[in-house]
Amino acid sequence: GCLSNLSMGVKGAIFIMVGHGLCSSGMFSLVNVFYSHSGYRNLYMNKGFLIKSPILCLASFLLCSSNMAAPPSLNLFGEVLMFVCSYLISFCFLLLLMVMTIISAIYSLHLYTSTCHGKVSEAQTSLETVSYSSIFVLLVHWIPLNFLFLFMP
Repeated sequence: GCLSNLSMGVKGAIFIMVGHGLCSSGMFSLVNVFYSHSGYRNLYMNKGFLIKSPILCLASFLLCSSNMAAPPSLNLFGEVLMFVCSYLISFCFLLLLMVMTIISAIYSLHLYTSTCHGKVSEAQTSLETVSYSSIFVLLVHWIPLNFLFLFMP
């Protein structure tokens, strides 16, 4: 976007950078919550959090959907501007950007479904609930990610 030398490309790059900063730190915080409650870093050992904590899975869904550029996140607005800008540069570049976006969305869906759905692993014996402060931290990442576009020029 920045290399296109268009104002639309620069705005798209800024939207994506700010959105990535909010979303990635929220996703790392989410993974830390999963790890602190299960004791495992493996995705396949972290199944069934929907049974343990539905509110955590809601926050997880909100962050994962924002990570795959669902409306109204900053990532969506940045990617739309980048798609238009890349089409102006080269159609091949547009195809490459589309493939990267689809792969990222597939991984975000895989992360959500593998951690929140499924049968609880036998290795997880702890049924302690997730603290409200952890949920608050996740929502503090999600809220500006989805409503900051209202205040951008």
